[in-house]
Amino acid sequence: MGLEQVYFGREAATRAQMREMEEADSAFSEMLMVYSSNSDRASELMVANRIGHAATTFAGPMDFAQDIDEISIADFSKAADLDPNYFTKEGFGALVCRWGADVPVSLSTPVRNIRWDGPGVELETDNGTVRAGKALVTASTGVLVNRMLRFSPELPWEHDAAIEDLPMGLLTKIPLAIARDALDRNAFDDVLVESRSSRDIFFLCYPFDLDLVVGFVGGDFAWEIECAGAEAGVHFATETLASIFGSKIRNSVSKGSMTRWGSERWTRGAYAAARPGFAGARDTLTKPVGERIWFAGEALAGPLMQTCGGAHLSGEAVARRMLAS
Repeated sequence: MGLEQVYFGREAATRAQMREMEEADSAFSEMLMVYSSNSDRASELMVANRIGHAATTFAGPMDFAQDIDEISIADFSKAADLDPNYFTKEGFGALVCRWGADVPVSLSTPVRNIRWDGPGVELETDNGTVRAGKALVTASTGVLVNRMLRFSPELPWEHDAAIEDLPMGLLTKIPLAIARDALDRNAFDDVLVESRSSRDIFFLCYPFDLDLVVGFVGGDFAWEIECAGAEAGVHFATETLASIFGSKIRNSVSKGSMTRWGSERWTRGAYAAARPGFAGARDTLTKPVGERIWFAGEALAGPLMQTCGGAHLSGEAVARRMLAS
């Protein structure tokens, strides 16, 4: 876990409790890799005390973007260990933009419907119809389940079911501009604040020595706070810091914002996680439909599920399969 500090509400965890948390986190992660049950719910493994709750916060809301009772053990066990997990000073989007700068892309051309009742496919877009032999669909399961993209005729039942069994989780970031000397924290220090009601928040302090503290909330609480709006999110993060580090924090926050991936129409969430009992949904969705419609993306990235790199590699691999078929 590698956390610098954990707070249970306003109470700082002792060194003994931090060691206990490290042990609980390791034990929980190991059990997720080998445990099996009829319910397939990761919550079965959670120790019913505040140490156990804190240890599962990362495996659940902060990692899988789902509450622990909504995580499939079988699905989680297939995910790769992503450490080390590097940061990009300019933001990860800048890295993607730089990498793909020479890739030809048609912007503002959403596909509304894919017809596959003929020998090939027809993609109906806002700028006309595109015809091809096959289509590679990389839209998120959140977009697909909300029918932002239609198929004519409808997809086979098993594909529809697989999409519904891979719902999008949500991880929301709340960046706050805070003076560098407002918190007694070093660059890249992290702080986890646990609550009794699962309104947990993780803070990354002063990355790259910037006047910035980024709050993270995940799972059901992320959906709740996104519905409340950016102002409510910034207020919650600020007040949580003030409750621990003192009221001076309120005057040290010059501005704040919040990501809105849940309401973003082209994603409808952060990344996909299988419902308990339905870890096989990812495999189902990898099967082409009529040899004309193929699916790829982070939901189908194997061990690199839920990552941008995994989405890219998935797209490349499926494109090669399409060309070879």
